[in-house]
Amino acid sequence: MLRATTLERTLLVISDFIAFAICFVIAFWVQFHSGWIADKFDVTKQLADYWSAGFFLSMAWLIFFFLTGLYRSWLLLSRTHQALYVLRTIVIGVVLLLIGLFGSEFIAKVMVSDPLTEGYLYGSRFFWIFIYGLVAFFLVVLFRMTIYFFLRRLLRHGFGANRMLVLGATEMGAQVAQSFMAAPERGQKVIGFVDERYQVLPKEFAGLPLLGKYSDLPRIVRENHVRRIIISHDSTSIQEIMRILVWLCDLPVHIYIIPDLYNVVHGHFKANLVHGFELQELFPFNMPLWHVRVKRAMDIFIAFTLLVLSSPLFLLAAIAVKRDSKGPIFYSQERVGLYGRRFMIHKFRTMRVDAEKNGAQWATKNDPRVTRIGVFLRRTRIDELPQLLCVLNGDMSMVGPRPERAVFIEDLREQVPFYISRLKIKPGLTGWAQVRHHYDTSIEDVQKKLQYDMYYYENMSLVLDIQILFRTIYVVLTGKGAQ
Repeated sequence: MLRATTLERTLLVISDFIAFAICFVIAFWVQFHSGWIADKFDVTKQLADYWSAGFFLSMAWLIFFFLTGLYRSWLLLSRTHQALYVLRTIVIGVVLLLIGLFGSEFIAKVMVSDPLTEGYLYGSRFFWIFIYGLVAFFLVVLFRMTIYFFLRRLLRHGFGANRMLVLGATEMGAQVAQSFMAAPERGQKVIGFVDERYQVLPKEFAGLPLLGKYSDLPRIVRENHVRRIIISHDSTSIQEIMRILVWLCDLPVHIYIIPDLYNVVHGHFKANLVHGFELQELFPFNMPLWHVRVKRAMDIFIAFTLLVLSSPLFLLAAIAVKRDSKGPIFYSQERVGLYGRRFMIHKFRTMRVDAEKNGAQWATKNDPRVTRIGVFLRRTRIDELPQLLCVLNGDMSMVGPRPERAVFIEDLREQVPFYISRLKIKPGLTGWAQVRHHYDTSIEDVQKKLQYDMYYYENMSLVLDIQILFRTIYVVLTGKGAQ
């Protein structure tokens, strides 16, 4: 079934295009047929001759809206906030339009001290373009509010609602479930409860089914297409909350707690108040959507550029690895990526072929398994260059947590609180933890690097990514942190 968010975005794109097309038609009429702009009046001009200009201008606005995040889901957010966001975006767009149309002419006049004519402030210049922006704002907001009125009526009938689980068959959990069931326009549908006492409790609670215990969560989430989970456990033990999160952090779901539990996890999460209901979100993703897209574009550009520039190094490294020790040139290994997705990474081999004959193990300082050329490749990070292919493929980013092996993740899931939350971020070739700390050699190292990874997750931005990339250059040049 078509999800409400998919329908929402489709309708927004269509309505915005129509709004800007109408604005173009009005602008054409004002300029050539209204007589309000004397030097532009020309009734022989036909709209059909300008349809391509109107089409491309409208598409430019859609792309600008897309880059500024106006096609994220606003369905359950404040309509006033959305209107202000649209206003800000259109104001910026109008300013850019003015610069594009008159920037060079304006600068030329200023440079020669030529006074600006009244036409810049009235007539066919700034005044009418600002009127164009004002009409565009009015139409875009009007159409969008009409769409949301329509969509909220659909939500009241259960169309496209996000499926939710409540963890904890408690009195508070029952109140939350009943509140959502009483207000379907919020777009949230509670499908049941999960409780660790599943074996001894009745299989129905507060009119909803009891679906299983915490260890069943991965199966329940996938089978029922769950998008949101609310923790309503009565326990005030941080250990209990962490035990629950072990089964949740690597699932592609939004996780919320009831505010009464906030003191339990205070200081461990960056939480946001969910609009429309008093819940706190754990591990919210705060990077704007347009930042995410620019980050991906940066990944592709940087990875491709580095692959081209480092191609001579590939050849030299391959020859050196082959001459230094017996075995393959490349070392391939399965790693775990975003939300537990498995993928293969490739590196220049830096260890003996029998390095893990006794099973997976941590790297150590001055590791005897590392070959002579492997020491140099690791110190200069040349061994990591083949992972640029994973960046181009989309399995990795240039910046993010280090991709880990599944065997280590299963062990660390139980040993290190919140370690599994790293899987909410696409792994990276470099990252805040990598440039701040050396290779993992113990559980203590893992715990330390997790702090850096969580800092990165909570503060993700393009500026921080650029800062990390520059710090990576310093690490490569100095050999700092190599193992």
